[in-house]
Amino acid sequence: MILHHLVLDAPTLLALSGNRQVSALVHRAHFETETRLWVPVLAVLEADQEYLGIAEHVGQLEVIHTVDLDYPAMLAVAQLHRDRVPLGIGAAIHAARHLPEWGADALVATVDPKPYEERGVPVLDLNR
Repeated sequence: MILHHLVLDAPTLLALSGNRQVSALVHRAHFETETRLWVPVLAVLEADQEYLGIAEHVGQLEVIHTVDLDYPAMLAVAQLHRDRVPLGIGAAIHAARHLPEWGADALVATVDPKPYEERGVPVLDLNR
């Protein structure tokens, strides 16, 4: 049974290239089946704009599952973006809020927790 659902955002994907905490999280998900990692496709696209090839790298990591952007998600992310929330962060917020509909409690696991302040989603700060 999966007990830990963690949503990764664009800054965290970019940190895959050398952040020990992020690498340990991916390693943990590989060996502990109770941990599931999620990433919104919009966050992957945002990260790939900054670091070419990250989309392919994420696709090779079997423990990272993608969250598609359907119409209700697009509207929610657009509203957050109007409030100056970056698109990939907005997609992570939406994913964390809606994973519980699938019977899970989700956290956003991030190396940049500041954009999540006062957004009503639980955050796992990977800098600690």
